[in-house]
Amino acid sequence: MTDESMPAVADQAIRGMVRYLEPSWEVAAIERADHGTDSVALLEVETPAGDRSVVLKAATADHVSPERARTEPRLLTLVGRETGIPVPDVFGYCDDHEAFPAPFYLMERVDGENFENRADELSPRARERVFREAGEHLAELHDLGPLPRVGGVGVRDGELAVPEDGDHDGFHDWLLASYEDTLDSLADGGYFPDLADDQSRFADLVPDVRRYLRETVPELPDPGPPTYCNKDYRYGNLLLDPETGEARAVLDWGNVMAAPPAFNLASTESLLLTPDVEGTDRAVELRDALRTAYADARDEWTFDEATEERLRVYRLACRLDAMACLPLWYPDRDEREQRAADHRRFVARYV
Repeated sequence: MTDESMPAVADQAIRGMVRYLEPSWEVAAIERADHGTDSVALLEVETPAGDRSVVLKAATADHVSPERARTEPRLLTLVGRETGIPVPDVFGYCDDHEAFPAPFYLMERVDGENFENRADELSPRARERVFREAGEHLAELHDLGPLPRVGGVGVRDGELAVPEDGDHDGFHDWLLASYEDTLDSLADGGYFPDLADDQSRFADLVPDVRRYLRETVPELPDPGPPTYCNKDYRYGNLLLDPETGEARAVLDWGNVMAAPPAFNLASTESLLLTPDVEGTDRAVELRDALRTAYADARDEWTFDEATEERLRVYRLACRLDAMACLPLWYPDRDEREQRAADHRRFVARYV
C-alpha cells in the first residue's frame, strides 16, 4: 500500500507532533514510508543527548480505528518491559489532539530488513530461525495472561483492557460470530474491496466454508482461558538480520486480541508458511521448529489431540483473514494470483 492511498501529514505538523511529545527535540530530516495503513514518517532528530533516528506513527487512514491506534504504543511498552521480545522503545504517545492527526506516537527506529513477500530470499537456516524465534516470542507473550475475556484488546481509562464485546459464550462463540462477518466480507471483495481487482474472487467458496465452520466450531474441545495474542505476526511486521534471520524488531501491535494460545499459533503458522514456495516437507519442518520452540518455553503446554483438533479449524479461520487481505498484502497482480490459488488449494482440504 502506498502513501497515495492515505492522507499525507504535512512537514509542519510532523515537527509539531515531535515537539509535543519531546519538546527538546528538533526534526532535521523527514522521509515518509511508502507502505502501511497508517502515516509513518522516518525522522532524523537532534536531541540534547545527540542525533538519533526515530519513527513517528499516526492514525490517518480508515483501516485503523483510533481505539486500535491507542492500544499499540501501550502494548509495545508492556511487551518491551515484561518480555524478551525485541520491540522498539516508545518515547511518547498522544491519544487525542485538536490540531494534529491522532492518536500518534514516537518510537525508536530499529535497523533491520523487511522480507514481506520475499521470504524465499532468506537462507534455509535463517528461515528456520524465524520460526524458532516466533515460537519463543509467542510463548513469552502468552505468559503475560490470562485475560478476563475474549475479544479485541483496547484502552479504558488510559490503560490496556479487554472491553465487553457482545454477548459471547466463550471463545468459540466469538470465533464463529467473527468469521461469519469475515465470510460476508469475502462475498463482497474482502476487507479492502476498493483495492480488489476482482471483488467476487472467493465468493463461490463462502457457502461451503460457512457451513463447515457452523458445523465444526461448536463441537471443538474447550480451549481454556485467553491471553494476549498477536494475530499479525508475519514477515511484513518483522525487521530481520538478512544473514541470520534474527528478529531485530517485531512491529505492528495494534491488532492484538485476547484469545487462546492455540489460535495465535494457528494464525502465525498461517502467515509465515507458504507451502507452494517451500514445499510440503519443508513446511512441516518449519512448523515443527515453531511448535518445538513454543513447547520448550512453556512447561505445561502439549500439542495433544484436542489441541491439534482446534489448530486445524483455527488455521482455516486464519486463512480467511489472509484471503480478505489479499489485495492489500499483494499489490503485484501475478503474485496476488499465485497467493489466491494457494488459498483455494488450502480451503479445498476442508470443504
